[in-house]
Amino acid sequence: MVKKIHYCWFGGKTPASVVANVAEWKRLNPGFEFHEWNDHNIDVSAYAFGRKAIRDKRWGFLVDIIRPLKLFTEGGFYIDADVEMIKPLNVLASEGNNLIIGYMYDCALGTAVVYSPQGHPLIGAILAEYHKVREEAWPVSNSVFTDYFINSVPGFRLNGKRWSNSEQRLSVYPKEFFEQPSYRKGSGMTIHHCSGSWMPENTNSSYQVTTGTSSHRSKWIRRKIRTFIALIRSEYLPVYIRSKLGLGSTMKTEWKY
Repeated sequence: MVKKIHYCWFGGKTPASVVANVAEWKRLNPGFEFHEWNDHNIDVSAYAFGRKAIRDKRWGFLVDIIRPLKLFTEGGFYIDADVEMIKPLNVLASEGNNLIIGYMYDCALGTAVVYSPQGHPLIGAILAEYHKVREEAWPVSNSVFTDYFINSVPGFRLNGKRWSNSEQRLSVYPKEFFEQPSYRKGSGMTIHHCSGSWMPENTNSSYQVTTGTSSHRSKWIRRKIRTFIALIRSEYLPVYIRSKLGLGSTMKTEWKY
């Protein structure tokens, strides 16, 4: 396993809540290297999508380039700044040669936590997809990954279930592993709190990693409701239904070119 953790903060000084959250990651993962990518130490000028994100100060989309770029060139974990870590990442050490990703919803992959060994061909292919994005398009990373998987990864089915492929060195986990609260607290690895750092109202001084103060069960219920709404609104719902029925499906979306 590549013991590196990459995370990002752009647009100014890293907020105190992010610093505190990363400190907890460090406590749980002694021996890991930590790399904060920010306004001063990363160059994405080779990608028109990255140049456009910098020009328009759309930092969340800038991160979408850095995620596959750093995973491909260096390897390790990419983790969003608003991810709460429950367990040490060494739990996944036996899968250290695989690309590891999870679902955000049953109908879409999540990218808040992704692991890859250096030079994994699938991450390289997803990075190359960003050369194909039309000038006026702003595809979110979840759609880029989901679209690529359903159209280009043999054997993958968009059904929300645990899946792996040893030949492709690939592991996919259910949504409760990296993204959402599990029914039994502590059975997942991380929780993505979707704090929305890219939103205009979240300035560097006001941004908080919002873990919330309500009970775990309340968080679980609220997330279940939001997840159901996201499922029925998703552009990938037809693919998900076909996959659940065992029919399989691909769907070419319109964000490319």
